[in-house]
Amino acid sequence: MAAPAKQMSMPITALRNLVRISDPHVARMMQDAPGPLLGLADGDQPVALGAEAENVLVATGPGGGTTTVLRTLAAQALGRGAVVDILDPTGAAHAWTKKLPGAAVHVRIQEIHDYLLDAAQTLTPTARGTGTWEGRRVVVLESADQIAYALRQFWAHTRPDSQLEDSPAIEALARLMVAGPAHNLQVLADSPRGTVPALTDLPAGEVFPLRISAYSSASVWSRLAPGVWPAPRYSVTPGRMHAVSGRQVTALQALFLTPAEARALARGLAPAKEHRP
Repeated sequence: MAAPAKQMSMPITALRNLVRISDPHVARMMQDAPGPLLGLADGDQPVALGAEAENVLVATGPGGGTTTVLRTLAAQALGRGAVVDILDPTGAAHAWTKKLPGAAVHVRIQEIHDYLLDAAQTLTPTARGTGTWEGRRVVVLESADQIAYALRQFWAHTRPDSQLEDSPAIEALARLMVAGPAHNLQVLADSPRGTVPALTDLPAGEVFPLRISAYSSASVWSRLAPGVWPAPRYSVTPGRMHAVSGRQVTALQALFLTPAEARALARGLAPAKEHRP
């Protein structure tokens, strides 16, 4: 999409329709932000993650850009020195991480089960967080609801005689989300229903200080931003989202990274310019 390039060469006062790293202004926003850049709000105000380890929940309808957001945040986290583990039962959403230092994708449900048990055991009283991105552990849950369901099915089929009613990996996942930030472990999760996987009775805002919404129904919005009405209008602009923190809602245009750009950024390289005929 070459048309917006001229418009994006400098800050603008309206909400953009496209945010790309190839824009020098966007690149500067990424460098100056305390954490990965999520996108730009009105007046080109950056919307970014903070320096502290805080969980992020992404809830969008079909085609809402969830995978793109997770890829964008994961790539920037890797570029800042974090270690990123992606739990992706679909097996195809994050091929861009192949053989990247510091990145690992876990696909098989038994592998995901074992990873969660091991990760939860590392959250000991002596493993306190430093509040820095260098060395931080970031866990990406692609299709978090599907992961929770598959873990329960896996446990029921492989341990039918167990006295445990639920998979211990579900409890481990809950521990990572609740206790992880204090140990410099951050969870980035996709839940289209706006619920907390493994902790469905707990309000999303208590586990995920930042919630991202796009194409969400009224019921999903009520979980992401209880008491904040009216719900945002549906937008046909790809990448148009709302960031919810407490009762504050910010409309933004999400940063879009291609898989190649994400890979280059994760390696600390300047993404190559796209070839245009």
